[in-house]
Amino acid sequence: MKYKWLLFFLFVFWLFGYSREFFFVQLNNIMYEKYYGHTTLPIADIMSLFNSFSYTTLYYSKYFYTLIWVALFFLLNYLALKKLSPEKKLRRFLIYSYSILLLLSGMSMAYGYFINNRLQDDEYTLSRWLLGIAQSPIICLILLASEKLYNKSFHS
Repeated sequence: MKYKWLLFFLFVFWLFGYSREFFFVQLNNIMYEKYYGHTTLPIADIMSLFNSFSYTTLYYSKYFYTLIWVALFFLLNYLALKKLSPEKKLRRFLIYSYSILLLLSGMSMAYGYFINNRLQDDEYTLSRWLLGIAQSPIICLILLASEKLYNKSFHS
């Protein structure tokens, strides 16, 4: 039964990942059109709502949308751990992991903004990489894989 749930969560992670990628690619295509004043890139009809916003609004809203996707992936990771593992400590480690990722990402962005006065350098790349981890099943899979090690270490 556990394997069915694992397959279910892997499918949902894939679905979330695909949806996230689709959303941001489409948003970037709309932003490209607005910035350069012409389009050669396809834009899905479902994204037409975003055509009414300015380039600047779309650019800064991407930070908000990223946080929404991080929250959705956190929730999915949490639910997967809750269903697939009886260890409550693993869910606590998940919360700590996400807290650390968000803190480091925020510090990196703040450093880039306040010290370099822009959000385009290595600090931005680091922040995107950290939030990329938060928008994936990586932490959940590592914690599930470590469950047997955790059980051996603390329950022997």
